[in-house]
Amino acid sequence: MPRLHCSLLTLPADLPLTERLTRIAQAGFDGVQIPLPVASGLPDFSAAAEAGLTLSGCAHLPEDLPAEPLFEHAAAAGMMSLNAQVDGYWRDDSWQDARIRELLTLSEMYALPFFLETHRHRLTQDLRRTLGLLDRHPDLLLCGDFSHYTVMAELRAPWPPDWAEALHTLARRCGELHLRLNNGQNVQDPVPAVDPAQRAEFHALWSTALDSTPDLLLTTELLPATFGYDQLDLDGAPIGDIWTDTLGLTAWAARTEAVTDRTRRDAGTRPPSGLRPDARRQAPAHGPGRAPH
Repeated sequence: MPRLHCSLLTLPADLPLTERLTRIAQAGFDGVQIPLPVASGLPDFSAAAEAGLTLSGCAHLPEDLPAEPLFEHAAAAGMMSLNAQVDGYWRDDSWQDARIRELLTLSEMYALPFFLETHRHRLTQDLRRTLGLLDRHPDLLLCGDFSHYTVMAELRAPWPPDWAEALHTLARRCGELHLRLNNGQNVQDPVPAVDPAQRAEFHALWSTALDSTPDLLLTTELLPATFGYDQLDLDGAPIGDIWTDTLGLTAWAARTEAVTDRTRRDAGTRPPSGLRPDARRQAPAHGPGRAPH
C-alpha cells in the first residue's frame, strides 16, 4: 500500500509549525516531508508525532559537501527515508559513480532508505545519463520528480515514444514520487490548467511506479511563488491555489490505491512488502554509534 506525505513547504511559512502539521494530518496524509540542512541542527519536530505523522526528508547536496550529515540528521529525527537532489552534472561518470556509492553506503550504515531525486541542473539533469546510473548501480532507487524532465524536454501529450519509454523505465526504479503536474513549459502548473491528455500521461507514469513498488512513498510537493514555482498573474496574485491542488492530487492517489487493491483481490495476489527484492540491502538496526530510532 502506498504511503502519502505532504511537503511542509506547501503551506505558508508564516503559519505556526503546529498549525501546518495539524492541517496536513487532517487532510488525511500519513506523514510530512521536511527539508534537511546539510550541517546545521534540526528544529524540534516532535509535534509531527503528536499529530500522528511520520517524517521523511528531502535535501540538496552540493558537490563540495559530504553526505553523511544529511543521514545523521535524518536518523536523529526518526525519518523513514531521505531523498536528495545531488549536484555533479558536469562531473564525469567516475565521479558520479563514487558519489552514488557513498550515498548507498550511508543508506546501509544508517538503515535509512535513500532515493536520488530526478531534478534538472543536478546530477540527474540528463535522462540518458540517469539511465546509465541505474544500469551501473542496481541498488539505486529514485525519487521521481518527472516534472523536471517534462519541462526540460517540453513534453506535451502525446509524449514521443522514446521519451515515454525512458520515463517509464525510470518509474520502475522509484522508491518515491514527487507528485506535480505541468504542461511542459513550467515546472508546476495549476492542476485545472493542465490538459487532460497531459494529466493522463503523468497518471500513467505514476501508475507504472506504483505497479513496480506497491508501498511507494507518494509525496505531494507543490511549491509557492517564493520558490519560483507557483504562478502569479499580472497583479502578483497566485493563479490557482496550491493547497486545493494538493488535495486534488491526494484524491488521485486514493482512487489509484482503491483500484490497485481491487485488482489484487480479483487476482488473488498479495502486494510485496517493502522495496523490490533486487533493491533491498541488508542494513544494521541503526547507524554507527546510535541507538535505534
